[in-house]
Amino acid sequence: MRQAMSLGEPRRVPVMCQLAIGHTILKSGVHPVDYFMSNEAYAAGLLAMRELYDFDGVLIHKPGREPALTEIIASIDREADPPIVHFDDGSRAECRRDDDPYYRPADKFRRPDVTEIDPDDPLGWAPESFVRWCRHKGTALFRTVEEIPDYWYGCIDRVLDAVGETHSVHGEVRAPFDHFLNIVGMEAGLIALIAEPDHTRALMDMLTEMAVAWAVAQVRRGCVAIKISSPYAGAGFISRDQYREWIVPYEKRVTAAVRQENAFVYAHTCGAIGDRLDLMIESGNSGVETLDPPPLGTVELAEAKRLLKDRLFIKGNVDPVGTILNKDAAGARADVEAAYAVGSVGGQYIMSTACSVPPAAPVENVRQMTECVHAHAK
Repeated sequence: MRQAMSLGEPRRVPVMCQLAIGHTILKSGVHPVDYFMSNEAYAAGLLAMRELYDFDGVLIHKPGREPALTEIIASIDREADPPIVHFDDGSRAECRRDDDPYYRPADKFRRPDVTEIDPDDPLGWAPESFVRWCRHKGTALFRTVEEIPDYWYGCIDRVLDAVGETHSVHGEVRAPFDHFLNIVGMEAGLIALIAEPDHTRALMDMLTEMAVAWAVAQVRRGCVAIKISSPYAGAGFISRDQYREWIVPYEKRVTAAVRQENAFVYAHTCGAIGDRLDLMIESGNSGVETLDPPPLGTVELAEAKRLLKDRLFIKGNVDPVGTILNKDAAGARADVEAAYAVGSVGGQYIMSTACSVPPAAPVENVRQMTECVHAHAK
C-alpha cells in the first residue's frame, strides 16, 4: 500500500475497498444499534470485513462513538425494523440493518437560512440531538487537535492495536464542502454558492479548520493516510468552475496539513469527475478514489492512468453496481481482470471498487479483487 501511494510499483497490486455500512452490518453480524453506538462493535465490524476479504488496509470512515450519547436517549427498540434509537426531543436515529443510520428530526426541526448561521458557531441553532448526530458523522466544532475528545479515537486505537503493524490504516474527514451541505442542507447550500457567496466563504473557512484538525489528529494517532470524503463535488452537483472556486482552495488546506505530517491524502468523489482530474491534482492530493466508470461516472481507467501518472495514485474504477452487485462471480472476475490489466501497468494503483461495496453485494464477487491480485503475484 505504501509503495503504491508513494507512486511506486509494488511487487503486488494492493487491494482495499470502502464498504457501505450496510454491507459491513449484513456480513459481520454486528447489530446496527451496536455499530451506531459502540466503539467495540464499530471496530469489530471493520476488522471482520478486512479479514473476510483479506484487504491490505482498513478505512475508518467515521470518528469513534460518543459514550455520553446516552444522556439524550429516551429509549431504544433493537427489534424494530429498522431498529430505532429515540432521542428525548422527539427525533430518532433509524439504525438500518442494510444501510447507513438515518436521522429523523422532530416535527419542529427547521434549518435556518444560510445567512442566519454564525460562521463561528455553525451548529449554534441546532437541537442537541442534531448536534450529537453531526458529531457522530464527523461534523463537530473542534478547530484544533487539542480540542478533540479521546472517545473520537476509540475505533482508531482498536484497529491500530489489531492490525496497525501489518496493514495500512486510513482515517477519513468530511470535505469542507460536505460539512457545509450537511449543516445548511443540500438545496439551500447549492443555492448559497450563487446567492450568498460571501457568507458561504466565511462558513467554509471555519469548516476547513475543522477538517484540518481532525485530519491531522488521525495521522498523529497512527493513521498512514487520510481520505477526504467529497461526494458532492462531481459534475452532477457542481460545475468545473465551481469546483475550482469551492473545492480546490479549501481541500488544498486539508491536503497541505496532512502532507506536512508526512502522511498520504486522497479525495473520494463519486460519479462524473472525468472533467476535473487535473483540479484534483491542483488540490494537492496524493491520490484519487472512485474513478467511476461509465455509466456510473465518466472515467476510463486507461485515460486516468495517462493523465495522473507520477502525479496521483489511483484507487478504484471497478463498477460496484454493474459488476460487484449485479454480475455472477465469473462476470465479476472478468471485469476485475480487465481493470487489473490497465491499472497494474506502472504501479501507482490500488485495486478497489469505484465507490462503496453495495450492501447486498455477494461475498464471492468482492473476493474476486483479492483473488485476482494474488493470482497475478504468483
